[in-house]
Order: sequence, then structure tokens, then C-alpha cells
Amino acid sequence: MSPPDPQRRELLRNAAAGDDRALTRFYEAEVDGLYAFVFPRVGRDRSLAEDVVQETFLRALGRTDDYDPERGSLAVWLAWLARNAIRDCVREHRRGDRLGATAATYDATMTQIFQALDRRPLSDELLGRAETRDLVTATIAALPPRYRDALEGKYVREDSMVALAATLAITEDAAKSLLARARRAFRTTFVALAEGADGSPPREVADA
Repeated sequence: MSPPDPQRRELLRNAAAGDDRALTRFYEAEVDGLYAFVFPRVGRDRSLAEDVVQETFLRALGRTDDYDPERGSLAVWLAWLARNAIRDCVREHRRGDRLGATAATYDATMTQIFQALDRRPLSDELLGRAETRDLVTATIAALPPRYRDALEGKYVREDSMVALAATLAITEDAAKSLLARARRAFRTTFVALAEGADGSPPREVADA
């Protein structure tokens, strides 16, 4: 399970300082989401995806002071680093031109679904599309557990609001409020992961 956001910068710094336990925990907490972000952007080339993921972790460990948890989750920061690593790895790859076009095409498909994310973040279309399925997994992994539970209950299990409130052990009004915040957080994180950032990682909706 991923550590709470306030602890992630300390975990990253300890990993960079040579703490083997921290390095293992950092890697295990972030590798699945990072691989899910990278894989479709490199033409679903497993070997190249693994190279990019490894390069991204190395860059993260060398730039620990650049990570600011107040600006977003560690997963979004890693995705920002990965976009640059993808560009570098693709540039040197023998299929670089084609892979670059694949990444551009993948990014273009994201614009087709952003407007619907506020209404139904885990739509059947989003869950069923190969281009976005891995990214949904990465987004869910980056959210606080309470938001994950609310979204999965409402949009995967299709619980009623009454049932969702009972499952979460909160009032129905509190469940509605939580779900609204979870939808905003999902959309913000999904867009951040899909589009990346030009200069610094984008700010996410914080957990309440």
C-alpha cells in the first residue's frame, strides 16, 4: 500500500540516501502506476517501457529536492519525469519516429474524454478502451484510499448513494460530498497524468 502523501517526500529522500528498505517501499508503491502510465506511450513495447521506468526512478532519486508534495502526488511528479524520459529513450530507439507518433496519437485521444470525467469518471467507455485502461489504473492508484473506495463503489459496483454511505459508514450527505471531491480529484489526476506538465507538476485536489 502506498504511504500517505505527507510521508512520501521523506520516503523518497531516504531511498535516495541509500536506505534499502525505503528504496524497496518506494519502488513497490509506485512501480505499477508508473508502468501503466509509460506502457501505452511507448507503443506497448515492454522492454522499452521497463527501460523508461528504470530511467524515471533514477531521475527521481537524483532530484529529490524537486518533489513538492504540496503541488501534487508523487505519482504525478513521476509521470512528469517519465514524459521527459520517454522523449529521450524514444529519440535513441531504432523505431523512434514511429514511437513518437504513437505517443502523440495516444495523447490526442485524451482530449476526447476529459469533458465527461466530472459526470462519470469511470465510464464504461473509459474502462473499456485500451488507450485509457492502464491510465485509469494509474490514476486510481494515485488517489487517497477514501476516494478510491467512493469511486469504485459508485461507478464500478454501481451502489446507490444509500448503499455507498452504508459501506463507507458515513451519512448520505457526507457520501455525496465525498463522491464530489473524489470525482474532482480523479479528473485532476487523470488529466495531469495524461497531459503531463511543461515546467512543473500540476497541482492536484488535496484530500479532505
